[in-house]
Amino acid sequence: MQAVFTCRDAHVAQHAAGLLSSAALDGALTEQQEITARKIATALPDAPAASFRQALERARAGVWPSAAPALFSWPDDDPLEGPALDEPELPVSATRSPKDARLADLPGPVVRVVQLREFHVYDQAKVLVAAAAGGWEPIPDEELSEDDPHDLVGAVMFAAETAGELPGMDWLTDAQEGHLLLSARGDEVADWSTEPVRINFGTGWRLQQAANPYAASPHPGATPPAPEEPQPDFASLFALPAACDCEEEDCQKCHWTFTPRTADLLFSALDELAEAAYDDAAELGERPVTQDDDGAWGFFSRLPQVTWRQNMQWRRNLARACDDLAGDLRRGSWPRPTCAAEEMVLHLALGDAPAHLEAGDSAHAALPKHRDDYDFDACSDFFFQDHDVLWLYDSKYSSDAADGAGASPVPPALHPDNWFEDFLNVPARSAERGHRR
Repeated sequence: MQAVFTCRDAHVAQHAAGLLSSAALDGALTEQQEITARKIATALPDAPAASFRQALERARAGVWPSAAPALFSWPDDDPLEGPALDEPELPVSATRSPKDARLADLPGPVVRVVQLREFHVYDQAKVLVAAAAGGWEPIPDEELSEDDPHDLVGAVMFAAETAGELPGMDWLTDAQEGHLLLSARGDEVADWSTEPVRINFGTGWRLQQAANPYAASPHPGATPPAPEEPQPDFASLFALPAACDCEEEDCQKCHWTFTPRTADLLFSALDELAEAAYDDAAELGERPVTQDDDGAWGFFSRLPQVTWRQNMQWRRNLARACDDLAGDLRRGSWPRPTCAAEEMVLHLALGDAPAHLEAGDSAHAALPKHRDDYDFDACSDFFFQDHDVLWLYDSKYSSDAADGAGASPVPPALHPDNWFEDFLNVPARSAERGHRR
């Protein structure tokens, strides 16, 4: 604890905690982890470095000093080694990771995580000096290129692997994508892959904003479409029917119409929700939303409390659900939810859409008018199969704690863990689609 809490740099502390946990649970570190541990110890000031080295040795040995002079060892039945209480026991392989194994030969699940990081170096000399002081060594002069004569790339890579930042540089981008590798789908671990590993992190949202007519909107979180996709032409996508002046109740021409102006505001609301969700997911990380946040997490604080302990990937998927529905509108289709997650975000967007009328955008004002403009109550009637997901706002579902019989109060179909299960009566979204960022 002392080795971690005395770190002034949050990224170093996180790496130190991870290494100590690995050593405590496994009794040893891998060769790469040992290298990282040495880098961390070198990067720390003397006192925290000494605490870290001592804690690492004790974690490897599994022997810790108690408050009294006596020593104790962790018992074989330590709860850290087994399943958590009230949780199903998961299989544990008899072997770790066979050397040079292919995906099909590995006994447990394999998760691929690809991380994208970008750093702006505004003071090269300061970065090089700080990296060298932390233990970094540049590659030999004969291997340096004309583009990078001081191995600045190596210094920044050293920072990314250890402290995460150095004096003289700013962190611009930190994004990641992760998924399970499945042999049945043709996946393979990178060392055996016949195809290059490619991950699509999407187009830059700031560039998108510059190309979007809505960039001048007073809604700062509004997220525009990509540059190669201009603002949708809702006048054409949702062309209005010919005017009808009859007063017949069953006249087909007089039926409710999803109008271009309604589509435009709903599209804007979904884009803004997606951007807010991505921002909040990145800031929250794996931390839960709490009552004490007092609405600080604008998007996730609005969801039922039963969702507040979901992880970052769940939150990113919810942000993508906003984009999926906005994509329906871009293609000229009504936004039809394919899962409970999309139902929830569509409810939020319909509630937010009227506020976007206040922007007074000229492009919106140029859209044709119709008597059904801004009838979001009718949208709520036509776009959903049911409104069951709103039950979760009931106070009896505010917690997912099991009752005396071990059952969750939340119906399985509405449980947040199942929000992304596809409805069986509508076409599913492509499993290959990525996240905006």
